[in-house]
Amino acid sequence: MSLSQDAAGLLEGLNEPAMIVSPDGTIIGLNRAAAHRLGGELAGRGLAGRGLAGQALFDQLGSGKEAAELFVRRCFGSSAPLIGALEFRTDAGVEHLKCKGNRVSLATGPAVLLRFLQSQEDRFGALSRQVDELNVEISQRKHAEAVLSESLREREVLMRELQHRVKNNMQMLAGMLLGAAREVASPEAEAALRDAATRFSAVSAVQQLLYGPGSFETISSDALVDNLVKGVSGLTRQPMKTTTRIDTIDIPVDPAIPIALILHELLVNAVKHGRPEHGEQHIAVAFLGDHDQIRIVVEDNGPGFSGSAVARKASGLGLVRALLRQLGGRLDLEHDNGARCIANFSITDRRRMPAQ
Repeated sequence: MSLSQDAAGLLEGLNEPAMIVSPDGTIIGLNRAAAHRLGGELAGRGLAGRGLAGQALFDQLGSGKEAAELFVRRCFGSSAPLIGALEFRTDAGVEHLKCKGNRVSLATGPAVLLRFLQSQEDRFGALSRQVDELNVEISQRKHAEAVLSESLREREVLMRELQHRVKNNMQMLAGMLLGAAREVASPEAEAALRDAATRFSAVSAVQQLLYGPGSFETISSDALVDNLVKGVSGLTRQPMKTTTRIDTIDIPVDPAIPIALILHELLVNAVKHGRPEHGEQHIAVAFLGDHDQIRIVVEDNGPGFSGSAVARKASGLGLVRALLRQLGGRLDLEHDNGARCIANFSITDRRRMPAQ
């Protein structure tokens, strides 16, 4: 009796040591795992069904041959797998091996498939090898994570250095404009240079927030409004009271500079033209958000708008309207015991919009 090619392939595909024996106990075939596990005369005969004709299973046993013959006969008589034990003479001596046996039908007739159960030591050895492999994989992943983290830290340092240099350049340009304003003879030229310097300061405030702690993707509305209000408050030596109402909003970086300039121009306009004839000047700022829709309200207790100030295209309000057009927004002007400027726009981050 010999194994077919299909049966030999299935036997070799089993992970555990296994062999097929005939009704008289002749070994028909065994897999490499069985040849390696049992050793002795079976060593080197891992190819199932080759060179094993006439090899008797019971000749490989150390003792208990009668019990082994009985176990094999029982396996032939049962359709369900039976659990038993065999003692083999191996290279390490006589070894007691547990096994499962069940009847199988081959093309040449019935036979018994014996599958030897791994000992506790073998199972722990396999588990130990798996743990070692997992430890190696974990170590490799940790190394990769460490490399990525280091690259991210280097990127953050470079980005902050870049933002810091841009902010310093903005401050230098603002200083140069202020210096030029002190030297010109024309009051109109001096006012224009000073306005340009304060606008550079507004952009510098955004840069300062960018290279500070936090995300490179957004700027907090609280920090932006507070910085601009403090900066504009220094434009006058007269007593002035400011109040703010700010919804906490993460402003994307792209529209942050136009928004800063819009708020800066409205604040400068209120400081310059919103002083009442009597009493303390009061400027109220509101930065309100509803999803991606933003409303900025700047109001003062001054005399309100004059027709010429509103109409001048080169004025701060003209710049505000131009910036709002970039954001798809509008500027509304109201008069109610002072001037009220209302800017409405959207802050959708165009970098995250799907490509058209």
